[in-house]
Amino acid sequence: MPFAEWLHRYLVGEDMFGPGSAVFCPGPIVFESMPMNETDTVVSWEGPDRGM
Repeated sequence: MPFAEWLHRYLVGEDMFGPGSAVFCPGPIVFESMPMNETDTVVSWEGPDRGM
């Protein structure tokens, strides 16, 4: 299985490591940019809702 498919299934909440191993958190994923120096600010944004 390609990594992209594994990641998609993991984020959707399927059991990827064994029975009962799902780690599903409802709601959108929150991304944060990493500052490259002291003057940069952290920018955060939300991805799509994971209620697929």
